[in-house]
Amino acid sequence: MDDPAETPATADSVAQLRAELARVQAELADLQARKACDDELIARLERRLHAREGLLTGLSKHVPGVLFKVVVPPGGEAQLHYISERAAELYELDAQATGLNWSAHYDRIHPDDVDMVKRLSSMVAESEGRLLKYEYRVVLPKKGLRWLSGQSIALKEANGDTAWYGYTADITEQKLYAEALIAAQTAEQANQAKSEFLSRMSHELRTPLNAIIGFAQLLQMDRSSVFSDEHRRRVNIIEKAGQHLLSMLGDVLDLSRIEAGDLPLNINAQDLDLLADDAINMVASQARLSQIRIDAHGVGSHVYALADRVRLRQILVNLLSNAIKYNRAGGQVFLRARRSGEQVVIEVQDTGIGMSPDQLRQLFQPFNRLGVEQSGIEGTGIGLVIVRKLVTLMGGNIEVDSQAGQGSCFRIHLPAADHDPEPSDQVPLSDGDLFARPATILYAEDNEVNVALVHQVIKLRPHWRLLVAMNGKRALEVARRNRPDLMLIDMHLGDMSGLDLAQALDSEPATQGIPRVALSADAMPDRIHAARNQGFRAYLTKPLDVMALLRCLEEQLSG
Repeated sequence: MDDPAETPATADSVAQLRAELARVQAELADLQARKACDDELIARLERRLHAREGLLTGLSKHVPGVLFKVVVPPGGEAQLHYISERAAELYELDAQATGLNWSAHYDRIHPDDVDMVKRLSSMVAESEGRLLKYEYRVVLPKKGLRWLSGQSIALKEANGDTAWYGYTADITEQKLYAEALIAAQTAEQANQAKSEFLSRMSHELRTPLNAIIGFAQLLQMDRSSVFSDEHRRRVNIIEKAGQHLLSMLGDVLDLSRIEAGDLPLNINAQDLDLLADDAINMVASQARLSQIRIDAHGVGSHVYALADRVRLRQILVNLLSNAIKYNRAGGQVFLRARRSGEQVVIEVQDTGIGMSPDQLRQLFQPFNRLGVEQSGIEGTGIGLVIVRKLVTLMGGNIEVDSQAGQGSCFRIHLPAADHDPEPSDQVPLSDGDLFARPATILYAEDNEVNVALVHQVIKLRPHWRLLVAMNGKRALEVARRNRPDLMLIDMHLGDMSGLDLAQALDSEPATQGIPRVALSADAMPDRIHAARNQGFRAYLTKPLDVMALLRCLEEQLSG
């Protein structure tokens, strides 16, 4: 029998309560599920935020510069909202003492740049949305003067403020490199301009000197009765004057080549005894005219130095010539050479006018003649400069002892050689009989005076025939039609260069392999190197030395 208390109404209420409980439980489950999602989302956001904070911290620590954000309220002062940690290092600031506030770095800015830096906030605000670049200097306690460079961009924020985002880095090294590069380029351009000027000057001066010295040598070699002794004496004066001009020109070019680092040296063992004889022979006439006696008994036998033969002889000739020039009538010059340990010591001592301490201090200054400009003694003031530079290039050094009124002693130290010098393979100049076979020489030259001079030189060898072409095109035509045994080529032919002519000759089977010798007033090293690379067997410079030209032609024609 049913419970009398459980009526139909009561049953309905229980069912409703149960349904409500189920709904509440469902909502609770839903809330729990949502909370789990929210927790996962929060955890994900926290992880992302942590990652971004790590990225920002890494950038702040490791980017080689400073990241910052500055906010400029309308009409207000710039306020620093963020600055990365490297600011302390960049500006050498005490982060604990200053807190890296925005104004702390102004103490480091160069006084001349402070106003510009302080105007940057308004400059950036006025350039909203556009990248602004700037540079300024800072003076740091440890690093000294440094250059900083930055870029910033301004953006409007929702509240009306202007946010200024930027980056600043130290660019001192890049700045110094750029300045050094510009300086190097400027120096290279100046050096190129100087080389071109010297090349033109050399060519323009050597061309007339070629005629002066060449014809003077030919007149002195003429043994006919047409010229009297007085005529020969005058011709000798002409040649000596020309040689003096050539010597001055050579000094200027040598100095330029040395300073440009373009002076080739052939370092090997040299016999000081033989070199001393060569040098003394070259200044013997000067010593005789000046009544100076040269004593070379102090040059020891078997004294070998590591040096370039031509340049060491040039050094000795220069020192001996000076010892003669700045001596007194009846004076003496002593030349000595000895080995001392791993060095060879060469001394040139004179009994001349000597030098004061002030003159000694200025001795190796280019173009400084130490106050003897009005003495009547010829000179350029660069001979000793070249001597010292040559000695240095050969691994040695030079010392000077001098006393006014008592003379000077120049002492050179060079590395000693532990082996005998190689024997010279120079072919001696013959009298013509050794190379008496007929030969045809084609001379490419656009200057009639030079052609006339070489024509007279070739007459000294009657078995040689000289053909002449006044430009490059004509030289090619003559070489095709009548292949010569040797070509003598000037480097400037009007219509083409000597190098162009050589290339054209090599490009045709009929003219390939013709031996060629350059004879040019262009004495610049780059031209000589280019000619050698183009197959020229020798490079003679004007003014030509008659005997040297004959020797060179005989060597080439002898095979």
